[in-house]
Amino acid sequence: MLNLSLIRHAKSDWNHGIDDDMSRPISLKGINRTNKICVLIKEKKMIFDEVFCSPSKRTKETLDIIVKNLPCQPSVHYLENLYHTSSFDIFETVMLEAKKKRVLIVSHQPLLSNSIENFFSDSQNKHYLNAITSYPTSALFNVSFECEEWYQISKCNSVFNFFIKPSEL
Repeated sequence: MLNLSLIRHAKSDWNHGIDDDMSRPISLKGINRTNKICVLIKEKKMIFDEVFCSPSKRTKETLDIIVKNLPCQPSVHYLENLYHTSSFDIFETVMLEAKKKRVLIVSHQPLLSNSIENFFSDSQNKHYLNAITSYPTSALFNVSFECEEWYQISKCNSVFNFFIKPSEL
């Protein structure tokens, strides 16, 4: 079985006067919200073998918070196509890039919700519906796939585990 977690970066700090979107850091509120998600990750005893992260400053800072709270250090890869919208959606990226069984993606909106909506189109699952309706900063989506290789993932072999927002914790 394969497991995929998708987290949106922590809330940005807009008070630094930084116009460059790639260089925008996370805010104290973002740190606190991400720490709430880290508590959930610990409670669920989640492990990530491999991480794919957008190269933006806020996704890297979000990932740093998460990695500090993990019992094992995953391999980390920074991918340009996880920054906002690209020609590849997240599921295509995972199918092409992932080598390990438990993967975390740290990315942005609207890429996260658009990828979920396209891959699982017309699902009536509450986690799916919540993720495509509102995907706030630091929110975490988790899905498992009943297969052994990433190229085999599909809507048909998926199991939605949860979609949680920091405000719900």
